[in-house]
Amino acid sequence: MSPGKINIPNPQGDSMGASLRSLLDVLEQWTKFTDKKELLIDLSNVLFVHPFFILPICALCTNEKEKGKKLHFQLSNKIKPYLNTIHFPPGFDAITTENWEKELLKFSSKTYLPVCKIPASTKHTNIREQLLTAFENILIQQARLKGQIITAVKYLISEAIDNIIEHAEAKNGWIMVQSYPQKGYIDICIADTGSGIWGSYIKTENTNVTSHTKALQFAINGKSTKQITETRGYGINTSRRMLVEGLKGKYVLFSGNALYIYTNELEQITPLKTSGWNGTLLALQLPAKMPENFNYTTFLE
Repeated sequence: MSPGKINIPNPQGDSMGASLRSLLDVLEQWTKFTDKKELLIDLSNVLFVHPFFILPICALCTNEKEKGKKLHFQLSNKIKPYLNTIHFPPGFDAITTENWEKELLKFSSKTYLPVCKIPASTKHTNIREQLLTAFENILIQQARLKGQIITAVKYLISEAIDNIIEHAEAKNGWIMVQSYPQKGYIDICIADTGSGIWGSYIKTENTNVTSHTKALQFAINGKSTKQITETRGYGINTSRRMLVEGLKGKYVLFSGNALYIYTNELEQITPLKTSGWNGTLLALQLPAKMPENFNYTTFLE
């Protein structure tokens, strides 16, 4: 039996929207081969990738391998060196990598950090915290961040990772960063393939949340699934406002078949008719320099 072939389309532009369109195409193809025991992932047409596009593909590939599927990859010579450097497809794994701190430090002089697997279990708490600290410090050095934007970046990352640890019921999360010095912004992508936002509400037996779309509506308005409510200002609601209203960045949250986009020009939740994301996928785009009047404490209600 021939393997199922997934043609990875080259994103038509540098925007988050271009990466999203290509990702949705990939997800639609992926659902057609759930019964295949062997897959060919064809990236021969891909010339450049952004975190919001390549990180989810790494997560999908890992899921398939854990199910016992065999994966084959077809890469163009143009993109192959970069994909190898960012540890595509398995991701950078601090647990299995000898002297992982030294290996990660090699990225200090680059404009990106690799796709990193973030262990979610309590037995790996120490290595997870060490990995995130090293990751954040290299990001700060790479992008030459200063002042309160450092605190904001650390908050945005830690809030997203905490949600994975506390709610996703996933083996691990994923994170990747790419800086664009000439364009003046930074892309951060964080993902898991766990229960998703609606799944978190279902576990609390919240009968008001009846769909992925409704779950996103609750989450972005600060209606937490945690035992302690969001009145202290922690959570998705704080992150999205801090990033968009404070830093003038862009915030995209994708869970199930619901997609939330928040920018200075647009805010909307879109229920998708095509295949969605099994888990939670977060894309953050922030400026390399913060607005002069930004004060992160304004958003900690």
